[in-house]
Amino acid sequence: MRVHSFFIVDTTADLITIEYSSRFQIPGFQILGLPAPEIQEARERITSSFQSSGFEFPKKKILVNLAPASVKKSGTGHDLAIALKILSETFDFDWPPHALAWGELGLDGAVRSAGKIAHLVELLITRFPMDSDSILLLSPLDHAEFWRLIQWRGQQGLPNPTRCRTYSITNLKDLPKSLQFGPSSLNQEPQSSPPALSEESHAPLLPLPGMQERIVKIGSIGRHHVLILGPKGVGKSNSFEWFKHLTASAPPLLQWERALFQESRGESPRFDSPLRHVHAQVKPPHLLGSLASSGYRAGELSLSHGGILFADEFMEWPRDSKECLREPLQTKRLHLTRVKGTVEAKCDVQLIASGNLCQCGGFPARMRAYGYSSKLKCRCSEPEIRSYLQKLSGPILDRIDLIAVFTEAPTPSSTPSRPFSEIKSEIERARAFSRARFKALPAEIPPQEIEKWVPFGSPISKILAELGSLRSRHKVIRVALSIQALEGASELREEHVLESRTYRFMDSMI
Repeated sequence: MRVHSFFIVDTTADLITIEYSSRFQIPGFQILGLPAPEIQEARERITSSFQSSGFEFPKKKILVNLAPASVKKSGTGHDLAIALKILSETFDFDWPPHALAWGELGLDGAVRSAGKIAHLVELLITRFPMDSDSILLLSPLDHAEFWRLIQWRGQQGLPNPTRCRTYSITNLKDLPKSLQFGPSSLNQEPQSSPPALSEESHAPLLPLPGMQERIVKIGSIGRHHVLILGPKGVGKSNSFEWFKHLTASAPPLLQWERALFQESRGESPRFDSPLRHVHAQVKPPHLLGSLASSGYRAGELSLSHGGILFADEFMEWPRDSKECLREPLQTKRLHLTRVKGTVEAKCDVQLIASGNLCQCGGFPARMRAYGYSSKLKCRCSEPEIRSYLQKLSGPILDRIDLIAVFTEAPTPSSTPSRPFSEIKSEIERARAFSRARFKALPAEIPPQEIEKWVPFGSPISKILAELGSLRSRHKVIRVALSIQALEGASELREEHVLESRTYRFMDSMI
């Protein structure tokens, strides 16, 4: 009988084969294969579980190897697989040819949850021999979570394991009886439907003034990276709420990939819209993740995969934290290199950042030259304002599509011009227009294809030629395409590009 457990390498799961050897020597029990301390302690848990369950532990020299032996293993979920291998080698029973077991053993023989079930499902699909003679052994809690994930994948049209027999094991002593009576097939397991994800049907507490509403709509349509600047109290946090309600649901594959990242943090997988809120003083490991002996621990960027990362007080972020966003915002991937190795993780996120225009939180007079006005005053000197704005480097600005300044504060007495549901329908229509015409949302169009949507020989080419970098040029085109989709225009027009160009005013300020 081939018994397996699994371990996680970087961000993916791989099989462990439990190998067994016994000799007529002084009784002992040794686990090989670079086991972590919690796996070494499994010897005592397994021995005690055998005694509590009425099984006689072999009075031999027992060697158990976790192959491949060159990779360090951690976690308590290997207990059940090791115990199953010893039982299959010791007791005469009609064992199946292949088994994958995952669970922690208690001293009384109880089988407890060990987590990582989303990785286990992924492993069943990609690596485990799926035939009618294969079995899967899980604790009751993990068994319920397994079926929840299987059902969700089926509803989303993602591939599922279809022929592996599953068993819910509550105690080690019940194992032979469970294998003899009543395997449950993936096609027959009765499950109640998981609760439907609730959708917010109400508008945020405060309506958005006209210009703010337009910025939120353009950013939501194209899934652009947005930086909102302005003095204190002008509704930057309120715009976060609007983005939250207007965000589109991520594709099922991205939701599943995010579930794997959530498990690396010890969280239970969730399939709602990811909205991660990060405040000032955040450090790069918090954003990128970390590498430890137990594997990759996802950061906020990967936990936002397929959703939105809200960056509050972005100007106050440490410089190294802002600069570490360069690669993720550009390529939607991150590379984490440490002494223990290198990890590549996905992070398809939309960045929505906010910040002040100066250190005092007022409105600098120099902003009037760009067409903005406000009643709020600024106490900062011109060198202080320039130094504050220079906290944003040119490479970071090149990776942000849309930079807007809010000056008008929303008030409870003001009413939106249209209902929230109508605004959301307008955004959904514009997204459908983008997917039909551009085959993607504007922010997702490949760089090599973005120029083909600019009419040849039009005045637009002269406007774009004035931009400093190729990234800035592409950002202006992408935002202009979102404006085109919002208006439902048949082609990109000069006024679309001119409006988009105004959202790059920071390029000339620092």
